[in-house]
Amino acid sequence: GNGKEESNAKPKIIIVGAGPAGLFCALSLASSGMFTPILLERGQPVEARGKSIGALIHRREVDPESNFSFGEGGAGTWSDGKLTTRIGRNSGPVRSVLETLVKYGAPERILVEGSPHLGTDNLVKLLRNMREDLRAMGGEIHFGTRASKYHIVDGVIQ
Repeated sequence: GNGKEESNAKPKIIIVGAGPAGLFCALSLASSGMFTPILLERGQPVEARGKSIGALIHRREVDPESNFSFGEGGAGTWSDGKLTTRIGRNSGPVRSVLETLVKYGAPERILVEGSPHLGTDNLVKLLRNMREDLRAMGGEIHFGTRASKYHIVDGVIQ
């Protein structure tokens, strides 16, 4: 190419963090077909993150960038796996989230259980499926990428 962006190029939107909010935001933007989400995650993909957590638990080796707090799926990935909400289980937005989780590999029972539970084993598969679908839709995920500062030039983040 000539180095210039095509006039019909999709706007790129940077999302910081691959926890639930970041992942759902990126998937929503990508599935709209109108944007290219670029997801920045300080930690590692869920598979590598599992190894980091294993090293922490069994050998007390801490990776400051990939642990219980940082990495694909966010801090709740290695929690008890319970899905809780204070806005009503049958509200439209909550139902949409649950259906999306099922689409990516969560057990269908979460759609009907009073206190749904995913479990870390399901989350690993689900997160991998979300990542693959996001990339298939043209989204980008950059692991091991820390967002520590940004510059605004003429009202645009550079």
